[in-house]
Amino acid sequence: MSATSPSIRDDVPVDSEVTKTRRSRAELRKIVLDAGQDLLLSEGLGSGAEHLSFKRVLSYVEATQGIRITNASIIGRVWENQEEFQVDVVRAIVEKQGNLEVEEAGGALDEVFLRLDTSTLEMRRASLAELIRVTCGQFLESASGSAATIETALITYISAATGAGENNKLVDSFRITNQRLTDRYMDLYDAGLQFVGWQVHPAYSLRKVAATFSAIAEGMLLRQIVEPEVLTPIERLCPLVGTLVEWSMLAVAMDALVDIFGEPDPLWSA
Repeated sequence: MSATSPSIRDDVPVDSEVTKTRRSRAELRKIVLDAGQDLLLSEGLGSGAEHLSFKRVLSYVEATQGIRITNASIIGRVWENQEEFQVDVVRAIVEKQGNLEVEEAGGALDEVFLRLDTSTLEMRRASLAELIRVTCGQFLESASGSAATIETALITYISAATGAGENNKLVDSFRITNQRLTDRYMDLYDAGLQFVGWQVHPAYSLRKVAATFSAIAEGMLLRQIVEPEVLTPIERLCPLVGTLVEWSMLAVAMDALVDIFGEPDPLWSA
């Protein structure tokens, strides 16, 4: 999408705030906030939110929805100023972060359960490795194409680093989102570990392991953006099928960490 505000389409009727019944603050907030997110995501979060002026966003609303909203309708009524609006746009995107990746990783986990072998301790470990391989591959595929993942983290930290008081909201929102996603990943990890009879080592906790894995995954995504040629997949033997299969470097790292963070569950039975 062009950085310039689009012109009003002829086929979009104009619903003017001046000539029609006044909208509620909640309605105005949703319309303008959604438009701000659309613009920011279409241009890439790395470009920052500072260029999201009210004039530009309201022109976008008028062009795409035919709704004419004035500055007077929102300044002081919905947002105190433009900076507060920009922070809310980023926060709204942050709060959506990671949902797609968790859902698709969970779907991949369900699929691989069907071909695991838990007949021996060796095959249980091989099955755990396969769970890691498949879900890490799915995570990278989903997250690499997600506008609300790694770039959200980047812009949040960049904005927070400015020291402006409003940006503390971004850090708080990012922390809450991380906690929510960690809870969801803990459910996935727990299901996978229980299925193959593995457990987290008593020296650690599942939350600590999940947070560590998430931090590594985010770092891998960052590096994949700038040096994709370095993190190319490799082939390793899969004992479950006896053939070479493709492993992402994220999966290789996670599989190695399992032997540090985890151990066979002595009380487990198939």
